[in-house]
Order: sequence, then C-alpha cells, then structure tokens
Amino acid sequence: MGAAQTDDQTLVTAWQAGNAEAGGALVQRYYPNVRRFFDVKVPRVAEDLTQKTFLAVQENLGKFRGESSFKSYLFGIARNQLLRHLRSSARAQAFERKVAFGGTSAQTSLSMIVANRQEHHLILLAYAKLGPDQQIAVELFYWEDMSTPEIAAVLDIPVSTVTTRLSRARGVLHDKIVDLTQPGAVRDRVLGQLDAWTRSLVPRPGA
Repeated sequence: MGAAQTDDQTLVTAWQAGNAEAGGALVQRYYPNVRRFFDVKVPRVAEDLTQKTFLAVQENLGKFRGESSFKSYLFGIARNQLLRHLRSSARAQAFERKVAFGGTSAQTSLSMIVANRQEHHLILLAYAKLGPDQQIAVELFYWEDMSTPEIAAVLDIPVSTVTTRLSRARGVLHDKIVDLTQPGAVRDRVLGQLDAWTRSLVPRPGA
C-alpha cells in the first residue's frame, strides 16, 4: 500500500520510529489544509506559520500518543501557533475587529478559497464577523470535515461547547447575511442551504 493510501496513525507510528518518508507523506497530505488555515487569517505570515507548525509537530512527535486523531493534534498545534503570533504581534484586538474578507482594505488571500460566486462572497463577509475560535470551529467542521470530538481536541474544550459554538456561529452567519442583503433570490439560496454553501467554499478532494 502506498503512502497516499496509508492511514494517518500508521504513518505517525512509522515517523516516530524514524521513517522520514512517512513523515514526509503526512506533511504532503496536510500541508495545503494547514496553509489554508493561516491563509484566511494572517496571509502575510501564512507560509512561515505553516512551516513552524510542522516543525513543532516533528519536535513534539514523541508526545503524540494517539489519544486524538493526528489531524486534531496537528490543528491544535496550528491554533497555538496562530494565538502565539497574535499575542506576540499585539494584534489580538485588531484580529477580533478586522473584516477579513471583502472591501478595499481586505488583507486576506482567497487563493485557497472558492469565492467565484456571489453566495460565496456573502458567506465570507458574514464569516469575518465571527470570533477567532468560532471561525476555527466553522473551518474545521465544514472545510476539514472534522467531527465535534476532534474539534474539541483542537480547541481543548468539551464536545458540548463545540456544539454550542457551532450553533451560535450559524446564528451569527444567518443574522449577518440578513443584514448584508435585501430580500431576494441570493439571500434565499444562501439561507436555505447555509451548511452546503459554507462547505462548498473549499475544493473537495476529487471534485
């Protein structure tokens, strides 16, 4: 079985045993996902933080015991890198306030987001109104297809809190979309299938 078909845990175990090829396969598998995680928040340092994340994974590989999925472990480290960057750069409050998408002052790269439809742009504008951890929960659930227990591991919170956070995030998205639009077909399409439109913001494998 090639590395592309090998499950994460098998590759992690091999990497922990010194198999660099297994480690390389995991990096290749998840590099675009982690880069996108940073690219939609701090695009100017996305590449640097992505590399720091995988370096931290390698340096702490021995601490991974498989109590959560490798993907949860990886995104937990990515989140820590993001928060560390925001604290060290004194941008935490600015990050909370910033409109990340749309408008002439937007700094966010959309290179890894499918935003070629009016509905997608609308969702992104609404998404920018979410708090940082709400954004992360939405991204992991809709874009990374992670379960609520996996997201709980990333955010280090109870599963019930993840469920509540996602529910509140959907409510914010709904309300902001209403605020941003006039009654009509676009609003009806987005609100009628909000989950599907949010999920369709990123390319799906094999799509």
